[in-house]
Amino acid sequence: MDRYSSLMWLELVFGVGGKRLWQVISREDDPWDVCQRVKSGEAEGLSDSEKDRAAQISFDEAERLISRVHELGQHTVCIGDENYPKRWYELNDAPSLAFYCGDIGIANDSTVIHTVGTREPSKYTLSLINVLCADLALRGFTVSCGLAEGSDTCTAETVLGREGRLLAVYPTSLDREYPKNAGELKEKLAERGLLISEYPPEYKGQMNFRRRNKLAVALASAVVITEASEDSKGLDNAVRAMNTGRPVLVVPPHLLYSKRYFGQRDLLRKGCIPIFDGEDAVRVLAERQEISAERYGLKAGVSDVHTVQKQESAKKPLRELNSTESRIYELLKEKSPMSLDEMTARSGLSMMEVLTCVTGLELEGIVVSLPGKRYELDL
Repeated sequence: MDRYSSLMWLELVFGVGGKRLWQVISREDDPWDVCQRVKSGEAEGLSDSEKDRAAQISFDEAERLISRVHELGQHTVCIGDENYPKRWYELNDAPSLAFYCGDIGIANDSTVIHTVGTREPSKYTLSLINVLCADLALRGFTVSCGLAEGSDTCTAETVLGREGRLLAVYPTSLDREYPKNAGELKEKLAERGLLISEYPPEYKGQMNFRRRNKLAVALASAVVITEASEDSKGLDNAVRAMNTGRPVLVVPPHLLYSKRYFGQRDLLRKGCIPIFDGEDAVRVLAERQEISAERYGLKAGVSDVHTVQKQESAKKPLRELNSTESRIYELLKEKSPMSLDEMTARSGLSMMEVLTCVTGLELEGIVVSLPGKRYELDL
């Protein structure tokens, strides 16, 4: 079997989601070799239920599902492919396979702004989405949303109406109806953007919205919260973003004492960044050196000057750094702040090597830690 069918069979045995799969196989292993060891029961650490599934599921079934992908007009990408979403490599439970419609290059070549709202948005929220998402689309950002009813649907229609690029991570297989009566919207999305899922055709499990949020945030450069109550499930996106060092931009509450906006209120209290228009997103990402401000419609100004000053004023080490320390130092000098996951992905070092190195540099006052397990050079 080829790599796609082999990984498909392993997912049928160990489940979609990567966590258990990457305990059995490393990203450097030949999937077909692993399939044969699992099928014969020779692989170490298999549970009785996994052995039973491996015995019952045929290799032909995996090949049939991969063929089914193409019959449905979808495409397949697997980890290790050149066009596999690079930011997913930061995840220890990265999808081994993904199925998509549209332009997979969007996941790698565009600066993605992931938007989060509610299924029952206020008229104010719908109005601001129309303005804000249109602004982001016209500036050249790829706008991401969960494609649920309410705020997400409004976001999708606004971006597509402006002929912008739209990205949506699906919480189930692409052949299932979600959201209701969204066939035309999905077709337009496939033409103007990217619809992607880690679930193969004919998947019958429950929709996994937390997993969808994790994958969507991983693809994003920033997360924008348009509306959230205090107990909104959408706040999961903000928590994931902060934990991975991605900026969270929050639309200020329309009514300060309305409970439907308490989630936004609390995020702003925690130091998240208020957003009023597309320029705010440009400033934040230009400050982080993710983008060129001028390319996204903002003239060079204070943000660019501050970034240059920050680079030039980074504290020089008082001693000669070893090769590992130098690698981390140069990464942080190029872009700060960064999370441990991001440093691990970009440096090629193991998580333990990065953590040990950063801890030592922090003790020497060369690196400082920030909320959300992020680090930057001390100035």
